[in-house]
Amino acid sequence: MLAAEASPAPRGDPDAFDIRDFYELATLLRRPDGHELLLFSDGNHRLQLDVITGSVLDGPVRFRYELSGFKHIQAKILTLRRFVLLCRLGHFPRGLYTPERRARRWMLALQAYDGVQSGASQREIAAVLFGERAVREDWIAGYLRTRVQRLIRSAGKMIGGGYQDLLG
Repeated sequence: MLAAEASPAPRGDPDAFDIRDFYELATLLRRPDGHELLLFSDGNHRLQLDVITGSVLDGPVRFRYELSGFKHIQAKILTLRRFVLLCRLGHFPRGLYTPERRARRWMLALQAYDGVQSGASQREIAAVLFGERAVREDWIAGYLRTRVQRLIRSAGKMIGGGYQDLLG
């Protein structure tokens, strides 16, 4: 997560940030330690900024970013690049967000889990996820059955707390 200090800035300052310009994307959480967690999301993309001093609620602010060390510097630089473009464009820069390779599998796993919770058989779940034709052709061989079982186990792990690993 990228940390920043916020200090008041005059209106019209080209380097100022005003949370009012992002009311549709921004959510602010004040943490017990006094820091503000500034979250931006459009439903598909997200970005977090930890405001360690000052407040974005004080009107336009100028940020001073904390970039140090080597271990997480690349992630911080990427977050900063995304934030700069978000402020400049008014929307998330798609080119800086690569699609999550595992997203389709996560979606299938949760759909399979929903099927189990609704009382569907593994074969019925396979038909919904992969189509009747695939079930007719491959069910006896066991490939689809095994795939559905793995999806159900994966969803169980996610629901049991493994989802936290997805939040990175």
